[in-house]
Amino acid sequence: MKTNLTPSQSRALALLLLLLAVALAVAAVALPTWLLNEQYNGVLDDYFDRLKRYRRVAALRPAIEEATKSVEERAGRQYYLKAASPALSAAELQGLVTKIIETNSGKIASSQALPSKEDGKPGEPAKVTISVQMSASITSLLVILHAVETSQPYLFVDQLTVSANQGRGYRAVPGVYPEYMVQLTVSAFAAAGGGKS
Repeated sequence: MKTNLTPSQSRALALLLLLLAVALAVAAVALPTWLLNEQYNGVLDDYFDRLKRYRRVAALRPAIEEATKSVEERAGRQYYLKAASPALSAAELQGLVTKIIETNSGKIASSQALPSKEDGKPGEPAKVTISVQMSASITSLLVILHAVETSQPYLFVDQLTVSANQGRGYRAVPGVYPEYMVQLTVSAFAAAGGGKS
């Protein structure tokens, strides 16, 4: 079916088709641009929300630092030796270790303070080390090592050598535990600036 259009109708139809083509071209460009803009707006909103949360957390920092300092001032010193000088710290450490060993059925042969290494930075705790030679049964040694590792102030066993006193022909007697020679190096840290607590 063929319809004849008048010239004005033909122009109107051509104009309408032109407007439709332009609208489709604009929609083909504008719609993806609008969708991309919405996606970027969503990402930006998410970033602004995160930034707000980070700023709230950052605002809490001074309060958290203040609380941390107060906890350190109250409880931090209990983990360090209290003496003010390296020699006094070594004597305090020897006293602590001697008490632990003798309380748990060990016998000290010798105990001596080892020279401290002055490689720490000012304000940092100084490491104090002693060397102890002792004898103890294996069960006593287990209890002594446990007591050293769980004591306060914190003590650390740096080296441990255990050797038997018995020869090859030793025969175990029921109920009698053989004694072993033990060489151990124990260290602790002295609070920086002395132990004023």
